Amino acid sequence: MASPTAIIYGVAFATFVYFLITKLFLRGGGRRSQKPLPPGPTPWPIVGNLPHLGPIPHHSIAALARKYGPLMHLRLGVVDVVVAASASVAAQFLKIHDANFSDRPPSSGGKYIAYNYQDMVFAPYGPRWRLLRKVSAVHLFSAKALDDFRYVRQVKFILFLGEKRFLDAINLSIPKNKMESRQT
Repeated sequence: MASPTAIIYGVAFATFVYFLITKLFLRGGGRRSQKPLPPGPTPWPIVGNLPHLGPIPHHSIAALARKYGPLMHLRLGVVDVVVAASASVAAQFLKIHDANFSDRPPSSGGKYIAYNYQDMVFAPYGPRWRLLRKVSAVHLFSAKALDDFRYVRQVKFILFLGEKRFLDAINLSIPKNKMESRQT
């Protein structure tokens, strides 16, 4: 019968060999993606480049930009990040390639809570998102709509405070036409 220590070492060695074979031979030489990434510091195995950022991250990123250039690749944990460290490169990101970077990354919250990315917050940029934004700007956040719903906001605020005695004072300040339209 083998000792427990020998079994643990055997399992650890078999796991190491398995990951080595799958990473090097089955996934294309250990590369995560086929697209070339900008230069950057070599990441650590689990934490990536988080230790390179130091206590003052913007100073550390400026020092890394002097070494690797204005466009660099960092791995923050398991997420790959491309950093634009100069104004000209940031202008290219924000003006020339704006449609490529305008969407939010997909998340399970957006999929399950927002009806498969169909609300305005999680919807991908496109004609539907522009329509939702236009409808909300015209019908929800216009001056008339905000004025019409002022009473509702006041009541909710007072109920939030727990001061129900102020509700009568608010009811007296509502114009007659607003009171009649709310009762129908």
